[in-house]
Amino acid sequence: MSEKVCEVKNLTYMYPKSDKGVKNVSLYVNKGSIVGLLGESGCGKSTLAKCISSQLKPSSGEIICKKIGYVFQDNYASLNPAKRVGWLLKETIRYGNPSELPKADEIIKKILEDVELEENVLEHFPDELSGGQRQRIGIAMALLSEPDILIADEPVSALDVTVQKQVIKLIKKLNERKNLAILFISHDIKVVREICNYIYIIKDGEVVEEGDSEDLFNNPSTEYTKNLLDSSYLETK
Repeated sequence: MSEKVCEVKNLTYMYPKSDKGVKNVSLYVNKGSIVGLLGESGCGKSTLAKCISSQLKPSSGEIICKKIGYVFQDNYASLNPAKRVGWLLKETIRYGNPSELPKADEIIKKILEDVELEENVLEHFPDELSGGQRQRIGIAMALLSEPDILIADEPVSALDVTVQKQVIKLIKKLNERKNLAILFISHDIKVVREICNYIYIIKDGEVVEEGDSEDLFNNPSTEYTKNLLDSSYLETK
């Protein structure tokens, strides 16, 4: 039986004076799997991710997760522009695992290898790097906590298509090499189909369908999912 590294039970969070949020959502992520949250922009995917990672406090429900690493959509806003990359990575170790500080240089060298970056990035400020490099630094910072599950919140939506493919390939490698569970959040159907083993479809803050990736794409059971997939098909024509 597969080991669950994260489980959400009947989670609800609604923004004040709004009908936006997530309602009675349940899902789980097994060790080594890549699970997708797919839905249109504004449907509640990122809200759910922020609840799971304790950035938001749900009004009800239960979250049972092992150690979480978080990769943000906006890789520039998530990095302190006034600090060099080397400082940012070392500070991540200082904050999350201070006992490892004496080995920080060795750990950082290894993590850069994991995300396929050269050591010379350590001397640069975030605005001196490309979007793809910054996203790799964001992934490196998330990995420094040695998470059991990586939450990737629209991690390639701000990148051009070529760089998207490179980052997706990297995420796949990390999943396979480290047996790392990943909760992958996106509105991009083609990206989700390429990378995810299992998918939850979110509409208006609720899970309306779930299933193995190929089963769901080949035999969607709800009208919403069918329309969602059809819209992606039309975009490619």
